[in-house]
Amino acid sequence: MASDTQGGSSGRMNRNQVVLLAVLVVGVAVLFLGLGYLLWGQNTAVPATPTPFAETNPEGVGGEPLIFGISDSGTVSVTLDLPITLKLADREFAVRAERVTAEGTWSPEASEDTAVWVYGSVVNYVFGLQATDETQTLLEGLTPGDEITVVTRGGASLPFLFESRQMIPKNNRDVFAQNRPGVTLILIGMSGEERLVVNGRFAADRATTPQLEDNRIELGETAQLDNIQITVTGAAYVPSRPEIPPGFAFYQIDFQVQNVGLTALDTSRLRFTLLDDLGNQYALNPAASQVGNYPPLSGFLNVGQSVQATAGYQIPAGLVSNTLGWVVSRTDTNSQIQVIIPFNGSNRALLGSSVSLVRAEVSSDLTNLILAGQITNVGEQPLVVTENDVSLRTADGSAYLLLSTNPAFPWTVPPGQSASFTVIFQRPVTSDSAVFTVLNQPFQLTGLR
Repeated sequence: MASDTQGGSSGRMNRNQVVLLAVLVVGVAVLFLGLGYLLWGQNTAVPATPTPFAETNPEGVGGEPLIFGISDSGTVSVTLDLPITLKLADREFAVRAERVTAEGTWSPEASEDTAVWVYGSVVNYVFGLQATDETQTLLEGLTPGDEITVVTRGGASLPFLFESRQMIPKNNRDVFAQNRPGVTLILIGMSGEERLVVNGRFAADRATTPQLEDNRIELGETAQLDNIQITVTGAAYVPSRPEIPPGFAFYQIDFQVQNVGLTALDTSRLRFTLLDDLGNQYALNPAASQVGNYPPLSGFLNVGQSVQATAGYQIPAGLVSNTLGWVVSRTDTNSQIQVIIPFNGSNRALLGSSVSLVRAEVSSDLTNLILAGQITNVGEQPLVVTENDVSLRTADGSAYLLLSTNPAFPWTVPPGQSASFTVIFQRPVTSDSAVFTVLNQPFQLTGLR
């Protein structure tokens, strides 16, 4: 079970004073081990779970429609970035949405130039294509690596690479499963009891999304939003808590906000939204916010007052996104900022691990940086950490020398156990902050000068 992570606040360091931390711990546990990329290319179908389809009608897209949770586990608020075009080889299909009925049936009809999207399928995009001779030949001619592209109303271009093709019974609902990021193309209107199904995997490194024109900052930077200053001090991917519905994970952002204006601020005027690379926007989740490191932001912020708070979100457990954008906007002025946060939810190097940093200090001679922490193996296989999995870098891209480590590499952590570690790096001499990384889990350090 993944352990909770701690965020810290900034501060100046004098000699032998503990460096204050702002912690970003992204601990990933994939919901169904062995599913996804390894199983999808085989002839056996992925075990089905009810999919998070939208409760509202497709015509209602544009607000914040509710999406059914996997396994009927409640709801998650998501603003959908509606697909408008499906591109396949030299063909383009206009997209229209049609939702699955309350009885679980989906029997769409489409023209030869239209793709029917299963409304609400936002992890595994599911489309139906009319079974014309031309379209069937197109799907049967796909080879591994061929690109399938989904273009959304918000301007995002989402590429998927062809992986597999198989005949599946028409009553098989496994095709709608939302436990892996990808695209599923179903040839509808075929005679007989089976239909052709094509699957593609999401190529996150090729995706392009529109960028906000307003302020864009990185983790640990301070942004000015009218008369307040906001700094993201840490974030955590939380895959395992009693409050989390099956098929989802919590994502919690720790931040500090200060009122630098001349009047008190009503914090209800602030809106906090999480944005993924697919263009989906996630609204605040009360349960995820309340179990964070700090209380949710509420009430009035007096002049000069500074508080720390946590904003929590419920996201699909199988979400693949290189980064997450945390958008803070004001309803009274329409101004906004976006904080870009690295997201390693799809990184297999993080599978089954939870890392915490418990101590960071400068040596007495001011030449070295001493870091101590703990790694917990929450997976089912031994976890091995090598020197390549540990680094210290500053914002200018400089990497600092690892001088010593206790224990010596490699660190091997058996399943269900934890291991403590201490590492000593050369102290950064040109920057007040740095990022310490273990197993691709970054920790923002401040007050180094």
